[in-house]
Amino acid sequence: MQSEADLADLLGTGSRRLTTYLGALIALKIVLLFLLAWNSRFVMDEFGQLGYAKYLLNGLFATVQPSKAAGSTAFYKLAHLIGWDATSILLVGRIQTVLIGWAIVAMIYACARALGEDRLRALVIVLLLLCFSNFMERVFRTIAEPLALFFAVAALLVVLRARELGGRQLVAAGILSGLSFLATQKSVYFNVALGLGLVADAALARRYAAGVARGAWLVLGWTVPIIAYCFIFGGTDPVPIAKNLVFGPIEVATRGGDEYGGLRRFVLQTLARNYVLYVVCFSGMALSLAQIMKLDGRRRIALIFSVVITVLIFAHNQPWPYVFIMAQPFMSLWSLTMLDGLAARARYLRLAWIALVTAVAISFVANLLYLRIDNAAQLELVARAESLLTPDERYFDGIDMLPNRMEPTTLWLDKHYVLATLRDGKDSEAYNVLSKSPPKLILWSYRMDYIYPVVAPLIVNSYVRVAPNLRIVGSRLYLGEPRTFDVPIAGSYALYSADGTPLRGQVEVDGAVGDPPFQLTTGPKAVTLRNGSGEALLLPTGSYAGHFKAGGDDDFLFDGVYD
Repeated sequence: MQSEADLADLLGTGSRRLTTYLGALIALKIVLLFLLAWNSRFVMDEFGQLGYAKYLLNGLFATVQPSKAAGSTAFYKLAHLIGWDATSILLVGRIQTVLIGWAIVAMIYACARALGEDRLRALVIVLLLLCFSNFMERVFRTIAEPLALFFAVAALLVVLRARELGGRQLVAAGILSGLSFLATQKSVYFNVALGLGLVADAALARRYAAGVARGAWLVLGWTVPIIAYCFIFGGTDPVPIAKNLVFGPIEVATRGGDEYGGLRRFVLQTLARNYVLYVVCFSGMALSLAQIMKLDGRRRIALIFSVVITVLIFAHNQPWPYVFIMAQPFMSLWSLTMLDGLAARARYLRLAWIALVTAVAISFVANLLYLRIDNAAQLELVARAESLLTPDERYFDGIDMLPNRMEPTTLWLDKHYVLATLRDGKDSEAYNVLSKSPPKLILWSYRMDYIYPVVAPLIVNSYVRVAPNLRIVGSRLYLGEPRTFDVPIAGSYALYSADGTPLRGQVEVDGAVGDPPFQLTTGPKAVTLRNGSGEALLLPTGSYAGHFKAGGDDDFLFDGVYD
């Protein structure tokens, strides 16, 4: 293992100066991580997982019955409490998660030091972690994986920093592992990896009884938060919550990514974009495995944990780009091992360092380029949609883009439910919702385009576009031209201009001419604009001035989020 002085000498600079350089690069990455969190376009899953928090203690398990664990839901409830509108809730959620990302980076540094790395080498390990494109582009996402990763890294750190692995330390690690599982059941990967690391280390040392004891203490700690979770949400009847926690995600897991098709391309994507980093990490783990019997207990546990979690993540049947952040921090701990193996071959060692330095430089360029995939259009849509709804009015989009407004259903229009909607037609949940509990507003995206053949009869004569990607209950009238308005929501209706300004005029409704506002019952109505301007919008009575916008739908709201 190269010392701090050897590393500084190899790179042609003093140890203190090199530490300063590394600290500056890491600080710049930390700043970039915040800018990416604030600026990057939202992935659809982020809206859904952040938005679920509005149901916490408000029917989460009574009406929603999420198939995923609700730990991250509780975490993101803080964003709902801090935020003052939909946009601020989304951005506060991003800030929460980027703070989690920073904490993960700090704990990886602490793990490296616990494994015997000096300060300089630990800083290099942290910098290389921050050069993985997946980590920089995904660890701030308002989804469950960053929170789960936080607890998993903390659990490993507890094990690595323990002077002696006794029951107290193992129970603490188990509790952290359980909290990781409560963030997302996908964290069973972390739980298995840590358990195998602890037990296999003892077995390799022929301390079989100690291995059994370690496993028992770990499981004991793991069950503490699980049991507490079931009673917190289930009260006197925790069994349904326990069943949901264990069996809820099985359908999703067994269904896999088959309906999407081609998800393995994201494995190739991350390998291609980070191939230098993967080469040094994979090689480091392989070389360490070859010497596993010579490693001390801490390094052996960390190595087994890292190898197991890496294999499980890369074999995962739904390898979306954010999944890889669950492995990359642990892989990075072994990023310098291959270079240690080249210590006696100065030429190859220098070439390896040149490759790494080049990869670091390229990563900064990639981070800056990713800033172009911004969220301005998404946040504008969210703000505009919120302005058109009072707190008690509902909307639909199948994505949950408004975290502070309710929907008539929690239907999530992923590929599975899009296909189910197309298959079931009028018997589908989407059709039933729009026909029996019609929302005032529909936020339009390509997922609504997918199900349009089914829901078109409920949209065409009942909703009108008033801004890109926004349809509101109403009808566009032209002077003297009869139209059919199939009123989905009974109530008071009035006339408005294309920019939302109230208009005067007379409207004939089923043969009777009157001055709006007037009451309309549900069902099809023959409506005609009889006087006034040449064009008007017949909408539910409200304050719309300045909230409408001309233009077609933005087809690129979610474009590039996985690029």
